Amino acid sequence: SKLTLIWSQNSVVADIPAYLLGELAAEPYVDRIVLDATIQAPGTGSAPTAPTNWNLSATGVQTLWNDGHTGTGVVVATLDTGVDASHPDLGPRFRGGANDWFDPYDQHPAAPADLNGHGTQVMGLIVAGAAGGYQVGMAPDAQWIAAKIFDDSNEATLSGIHEAFQWVLDPDGNSNTDDAPHIVNNS
Repeated sequence: SKLTLIWSQNSVVADIPAYLLGELAAEPYVDRIVLDATIQAPGTGSAPTAPTNWNLSATGVQTLWNDGHTGTGVVVATLDTGVDASHPDLGPRFRGGANDWFDPYDQHPAAPADLNGHGTQVMGLIVAGAAGGYQVGMAPDAQWIAAKIFDDSNEATLSGIHEAFQWVLDPDGNSNTDDAPHIVNNS
């Protein structure tokens, strides 16, 4: 049985046989026992029919860009359905270290993936470039890292979400390195 420590909330995730729950709950070091839950991923909505950047114009971001605020030196993390690192507007912005991708379900442990598309869309709004002929993201010079909190069935467990929260605090697990993102988006 898998046993996972979630140190960020002082808890343990484990598969426990029902007949042992009463005995475990009676232990003085156990505050409470709760069942894990499953959450459904959001949909991606409909895609625009023509390239547009009205959203960027509406924010007035051009003024920030003119002042040099394009995201240089900033790392953004998303906790969502994943990110498609092969997307031409996002792939070049992936920080790309060994610990810059996290999949608590181990369905895509080696490289970023997104079978749903929602996480890719969200990351695109934040950091995507202009490979398609128009600027997409608010911070096109920022880098990204991501956790896939929704599995390939578009479901997330509470424990998987908490594992991702913990990961984003210290992606490489070494508190002596400065690898945490500057911004975290959890759509």
